[in-house]
Amino acid sequence: MVDKKLNIGLLFPFRKDHEPLNQLSRDFPVEIIQAPYIESNELRSSRGLNSGRNPHRYEEPNIEQFTLDQWRKCNAIISMDLPSNPEILFPNLQWFQGVSAGYDHIDTDALTQMGVVQTSARGIASSSIAEFVFARLLQIWKDLRILDQQQDERTWRVRFGTEANGKTIGIVGFGSIGKEVAIRARAFGMTVLATRRSLPKERTDVDADFLFPADEVDKMIAMSDVVVMAAPATEETRDMFNKNRFALMKPKTIFCNIARGMHVVEDDLVEALNNGHLAAAILDVVRTEPLPEESPIWSATNMYLSPHCSVSFDSYEENAVALLVENAKRFLQGTPLANVVNRAS
Repeated sequence: MVDKKLNIGLLFPFRKDHEPLNQLSRDFPVEIIQAPYIESNELRSSRGLNSGRNPHRYEEPNIEQFTLDQWRKCNAIISMDLPSNPEILFPNLQWFQGVSAGYDHIDTDALTQMGVVQTSARGIASSSIAEFVFARLLQIWKDLRILDQQQDERTWRVRFGTEANGKTIGIVGFGSIGKEVAIRARAFGMTVLATRRSLPKERTDVDADFLFPADEVDKMIAMSDVVVMAAPATEETRDMFNKNRFALMKPKTIFCNIARGMHVVEDDLVEALNNGHLAAAILDVVRTEPLPEESPIWSATNMYLSPHCSVSFDSYEENAVALLVENAKRFLQGTPLANVVNRAS
């Protein structure tokens, strides 16, 4: 709760002015402070593998004195990244609003020790990510990559694909992204299986045919034609998809990871692709981003790779602003915030 005024630092650089933020400042004691901060992909990727810290000492962005002065005024910030030593840089911080669903690259322990409430942006990009999953799946099932190559080669050769209808999709993690994937799978006539930490008694959901507890993920994987990893990054999910789990999958299964790179043992995935056990892999995330040129992932058989871009930005900013405004009102009113991820005192 803020007694007099909420000073919100915009460390995430929005591409345009957003009227809801202006309206928030008119209706409530809120000041919007432009104080941008964006880290490199290399640094952010490293933080994601190290609980938000920077043990490998990647170079961090230089912060000008004016920006440091602005940060000291902030009791709330919205940001993609969190610089090292936040207790020094943000002495008055009470609330950190992230702009991504994942927060493994944020030092949650440091924020918690500071007494800062941390909230994520879970749900604001779920629809666009689910659309991306099915864009890739249809590309594979309908042989669109080969058909495009034939067009480039001016080759007229009939090639028939396969259909989604009747296939089984297994979704690891039935949060907002998993549910959006399930909705689209249902629309294509697929059987939807999913894992979830807490299960209803009947083990079904309006968007899933059957739910498995997390410790029965292997059973679900063995039943699926497509396996989609959509769970958050935790120590329990680190290296979850390894040689043993790929071996459990049916021959010619498609594996998709749109969550975090740390879930996958990449050499094991490459082997499962190159030996023909898996039909294809869809990766929008990898352990080290950007992906090193020497990585075998680039040339793995039937690899469908993208540089962490499954989100569509046409609605992303608007959704992020809407969440920020709603949480700012709640913060000022002393009511629980949406998407809290820590237990700050």
